Amino acid sequence: MEYRRSRSLALYWHDGELTVENYLETRSTDEEQDNALAVDEETVALLSRFEEFTDVDEVVASFPEHDPESVRKAVLDLAEDGLLLTRDETAREDRLLETWGAWGEEARYFHFGTRNAIYSGDSLEQRRSDARWIRETGGDPPPIFKSYPDAPRVYLPRLPRRIDDDFVDVLTRRRTHRVFTGEKVALADFATALYYTFAPMQLYDAGDLGTLMLRTSPCGGARHELEGYVGVFDVEGIPPGLYHYNAESHALELIDADFDRDRLHRLTYESEMCTPSAFVCFVTAVFERTMYKYRHPRAYRVTLLSAGHLGQTFVLTSTALGLGAWQTAAFRDDELDAALGVDGFAEGVLYMFGAGLPVYAADGMPSGISRAGLVEPAALIARHPRPDGGAE
Repeated sequence: MEYRRSRSLALYWHDGELTVENYLETRSTDEEQDNALAVDEETVALLSRFEEFTDVDEVVASFPEHDPESVRKAVLDLAEDGLLLTRDETAREDRLLETWGAWGEEARYFHFGTRNAIYSGDSLEQRRSDARWIRETGGDPPPIFKSYPDAPRVYLPRLPRRIDDDFVDVLTRRRTHRVFTGEKVALADFATALYYTFAPMQLYDAGDLGTLMLRTSPCGGARHELEGYVGVFDVEGIPPGLYHYNAESHALELIDADFDRDRLHRLTYESEMCTPSAFVCFVTAVFERTMYKYRHPRAYRVTLLSAGHLGQTFVLTSTALGLGAWQTAAFRDDELDAALGVDGFAEGVLYMFGAGLPVYAADGMPSGISRAGLVEPAALIARHPRPDGGAE
């Protein structure tokens, strides 16, 4: 019998033990299963002999210092645990490497390692039971607002600018903008964009889980772990600098008065889109807010999705206000964390977006973007066989 070591193994230390996990192995969605296995140095050495398909007898012979039957049994145990595969069992991971090879081990481990989580249920009784358990095991819920009480503040207008644009018109006008006029954005427009993106619309009583906020964007469990920081450059009435947006008081708290476009240029890999903006928003996650309730790693997926929801709200609101907006994940994580004064562990940057007064081309498209002319459909459409296996 020949085996090959699985190509989807992750090794790490856990509670003092070297642990190996096949993250591609299918998990049950009905009952909790431990997909990780503690291993020793000899097990790692045994796995290393199966880089390519290798006969068990050949491997057994390479460990003369051990009883052959014990080596053979160890090999079979590793195969049973999904760490060694036969030729008939490798199609799934070969497909993984074929389709996910460009993104590397990190993306593969995150995506497939968080598939098929266990959910306890969504009935009112179950939610209340879960909330009681969370409170009993996690203590008091974390604060939902962050503040820099000693920082100088700019209080923003409390009354958002009225937006009467047709919803469908806003949706269809939304484009990513990269060229701006350099004029200052009106304070009312700036304040309105921040308000509808980051501020709470309502607070609600979540029982054992405490008081939670409701924003215009959805968020798993209403945890709203996302914080907003704003780099201001061309906004009427706001001194340039880097600020934290205090969602509870609708105010800007000054973090760095010397933050300028040169610094932004460095942080965003010399981006020609970000640097000319009138203002930029950096989105961080306060991870404790999510982890307090959701302790499975799949919750990190939800945090990333929540950042996307927030970004869509921002760009649609900006569009309705007549601003040109953009969004990106192209930034130097460690340097941006440092600039914001967060450690990257308890709180770390995930996303950024910004806006300014846009420049349009003659055809109404954002400057620098051209409408497509004649195209060959065959170059755009992927043809697939019929689901029933018949001819197209």
